[in-house]
Amino acid sequence: MTEPKVLAVIPARGGSKRLPRKNIKTINGIPLIAYTIEAAKNAKLLTDFLVTTEDAEILKVAKEYGAPTPFIRPESLSGDEIRNIETVNHALMFMEEKRGFQYDIVVLLQPTSPIRSSDHIDQAVRMLWNSKLPSLASVKGPYQKRDPILKRINSDGELVSYSSDPALDQREPFYIYNAALYAVKRDYFVRENKLISDIQVPLVMDKYHSTDVDDLADSLVAETYLQYLNNLKETI
Repeated sequence: MTEPKVLAVIPARGGSKRLPRKNIKTINGIPLIAYTIEAAKNAKLLTDFLVTTEDAEILKVAKEYGAPTPFIRPESLSGDEIRNIETVNHALMFMEEKRGFQYDIVVLLQPTSPIRSSDHIDQAVRMLWNSKLPSLASVKGPYQKRDPILKRINSDGELVSYSSDPALDQREPFYIYNAALYAVKRDYFVRENKLISDIQVPLVMDKYHSTDVDDLADSLVAETYLQYLNNLKETI
C-alpha cells in the first residue's frame, strides 16, 4: 500500500482567556508551541506541516523553531468563535493550491499538547490509513468510572459512544478525548465539513502524553511530567 500524502495543521491564535499568551508560554524554558513543532518536524509520515496564526509574535516564535508559516491567517479566521474546522479547511485549500496536489489525510495538532510525540503522529497516520473508518482521535484511558462524555472501544477496535445500557458489563473501561491529535481522511473532511466522524479509530495515549495545557495548573503539570520523562530517558 502506498503511503498517504499527509498535511498536519498546528493552529495557534494569539488570544487565550485562562492562560494569556499560552501558545508561547515557556514550559521548562521552551515555548509551548515549540514542542508540537518539534514533534511534527520529527514525524516521518507527514508530507507537510504548518503553523497557522494571525499573531505576529507567535509567527516569529514558530519560524525560530523551524515551522513552515506560509501565510498569516486572515482576520476573518482570528476570533474566539472560529472553529478548528474553518482553520484547517483554510490551511488545506491554501496548501493544495500551492503544492498542486490533494492530500489524503489531514492531521490537527493542538499546540497545547507538549508531550505528544512524533511517534504518536506516525502511529495515527498508519492506523487511519489502514482503516476503513474516516477519522481518528487520540484518547486517554482506560478508566473505570462512568461519565456522560465517555467513549469506549468496541470489540472491533473502534472508538464509539459509551452506552449507559445496564446490560453492558459495568467493569467495561472507558476513554476520554485528550485533544492531542485528530486525523481525518481528506475526502470525508471536505465532503462532510467534519474533523470527527461518528465512529473513529482510537489512538490510546497514557496519562503523561495526554497532558493538555489550558491553564496555569496544567502548565505546572506539563513541566513536571516533561522533567520526569526526560530524567527517565537519561537513566535508560
